[in-house]
Amino acid sequence: KYAILSHRWLNSGEPTYEEMKAGKVAAGPGYEKLKNFCREARQYNVEFAWSDTCCIDKSSSTELDESIRSMFRWYRNSEICIVHLAKSTTIEDILHDEWTERGWTLQELLAPFSIKFFDKDWMPMTKDLNDKRTEATTKILQTLEKATGIPHNEIYWQFNPGPVKVDERMVWAAKRKTTRVEDVAYSLMGIFDVSLQIAYGEGGDRAFYRLIEAIMQAGDPSVLNWKGAAAKHHTSDAIPRSPKSFLDRRELKLASGGRLEMTMTSLGLRM
Repeated sequence: KYAILSHRWLNSGEPTYEEMKAGKVAAGPGYEKLKNFCREARQYNVEFAWSDTCCIDKSSSTELDESIRSMFRWYRNSEICIVHLAKSTTIEDILHDEWTERGWTLQELLAPFSIKFFDKDWMPMTKDLNDKRTEATTKILQTLEKATGIPHNEIYWQFNPGPVKVDERMVWAAKRKTTRVEDVAYSLMGIFDVSLQIAYGEGGDRAFYRLIEAIMQAGDPSVLNWKGAAAKHHTSDAIPRSPKSFLDRRELKLASGGRLEMTMTSLGLRM
């Protein structure tokens, strides 16, 4: 059993894998955050505590690739996900906390079965041991719904990843930011239960249309419910550029009510 940390990275000073391995972690806000996380993790009787700052050897491209592809599963399988909201002192502050605006924290909210929120001073934001397994109308869940645009039942009930309701789920990510442009796509792999080869440097457009191509293989027509400029795809104009393309979507209704067989060919998208 293990606890896992969800947080907003500091601009500098986060403990690294190399520093932890060498036992030479410098004192500072990053180290204090890690100590506070471990202290709270002990309350849940776990054997391990995992943080993305210092538990991934980022010098190894193989380990980094595996970690990114496995991230949703790691958060899902955790005993408890501890969330540190560095800009919040009250539940109302969540509305403006950077944690709700980042790309990777979307799956960190949806994947775990158990989650616990702490404010900037590491004080628990509710009296519950699990902020997901309470009444669906609690103040914190209502605030999270307002801050993220995700219906509270998707947060509260077990979220089922998969290439379905693509248009709705893309909207949840549309206004989120990532440090690297490719992470717009990579951070959504777990949400849609698809796998991509990690290729930093390929650019945001290419990474995103590879994500869309993978989602299309499942045949859910909601992937086509977008508008605006198409991605610079080599054969098709049916590929959206980013999650923002789904913001002004319309209600999509197909007479068949079923799935479409979609295949990307050298001549374009075949349905």
